[in-house]
Amino acid sequence: LLALAACNNTPASNEPQVEIVTPASTGQGDPVTASTQGNAEPAANQVLPTATPAPEPPTGRIVLWHSWAERDGDALAQILTAFHQAYPTITVDTLFVAYPDLAQAYADAIQSGSGPDLVLAPNWWLGDLVRAGAVEPLDELLEPAELDAYWPATLDNLRVDGRLYGIPTNFELVTLFVNGNLVDAAATPATTDALLAAAQQNPLHGIGLYNNFYHLYWGIPAYGGQLFDGAGLATLDQDGDVASYLAWLRVFSETPGSYVDTDYGMLLDRFKKGEFAYFVDGPWAIDDLRDALGDALAVAALPAGPAGDAQPWLSADGVLLNPALSPEQEELAMIFTRYLASTASGTTLAQVARRLPANRNVRLGDDPLLEGFARQAGMAQAMPNIPEMEAVWGYGGDMLLKVVDGNADPAQTVRETAALINDANGN
Repeated sequence: LLALAACNNTPASNEPQVEIVTPASTGQGDPVTASTQGNAEPAANQVLPTATPAPEPPTGRIVLWHSWAERDGDALAQILTAFHQAYPTITVDTLFVAYPDLAQAYADAIQSGSGPDLVLAPNWWLGDLVRAGAVEPLDELLEPAELDAYWPATLDNLRVDGRLYGIPTNFELVTLFVNGNLVDAAATPATTDALLAAAQQNPLHGIGLYNNFYHLYWGIPAYGGQLFDGAGLATLDQDGDVASYLAWLRVFSETPGSYVDTDYGMLLDRFKKGEFAYFVDGPWAIDDLRDALGDALAVAALPAGPAGDAQPWLSADGVLLNPALSPEQEELAMIFTRYLASTASGTTLAQVARRLPANRNVRLGDDPLLEGFARQAGMAQAMPNIPEMEAVWGYGGDMLLKVVDGNADPAQTVRETAALINDANGN
């Protein structure tokens, strides 16, 4: 059904749709002739200058599939309108596909020989789409200097086996929210030890930590740890001191006024009520927290560990290309791809959708919270796009629960977890 919809280029009815109409082509005016002095005829041997014909503007139609709704959809609509003003002879047809269905519908359409020219998709699906042959590598289509405009981790997040498969539009990661009614955000403790000491001295200076692997990964590199080596072998037990990070989490969970818990809603509610000063979460929580705390809400960098900076995982959305495009269609698709990932479009994403633009030339000074997340992005790691990650979510989550809630030995649990991940991956 989706493939049929793609062939018909019929957008879903609930999508904020912008139809871009290609204006009728206009003919060239009369050739420009040289003016002569007075009414005299030009000399026989006089060479008259001729006008250089203007290059023909790119003309055609492209199809984009996406799952951007609500404010994301509003931002996309504004970007499409601006694109039409810049490229009036390129028509963009869009089709909204519900987020849970987008990846499979796109892959199925490509494998059946149809599908859109472009898809807006998160990196979560990229590895599977590459292995299915459903996306085009872009390294040959981009100049290296073009990539300097984007946060490095957003590009790494859209690479598989060293090849770039998408241009990033926006990204997410976690950082440290601060309740300025309880503490001075500018004086946020800079290290994990200092943060724990402050919480132990005053329960109101405590923290809420959502106990899942994505939210808590940042501390593993801060303690010198590494999840995988270059060959996809889990090395949690070989690098740094991941066990000490797990022990730190357990001490925090036992500290009055602080929580390391799997109940995200409870943590969010307690932070909004002012029960603790710090909360680790992503930009998706900004609106909810700002409604509760107003101007008292601030963002600070995650605390550094004994081995260096906290490095949260960054996950990006990007524009991916159909690998079966003709050269002419590919050129049109790349024009729109570059525009969607431009500074101007990134500004629209920030102002309308409150998204973090992947283009680091976008100015975020009017929103100190987004600006804080952007600073954290400079220290982020790209979330890996390798098949071995599938085993991480279950075993890595169990590792955290065993130590924080079950009082398991941290060092032994780290060794067991690395072995379980490697066994699941046949390593």
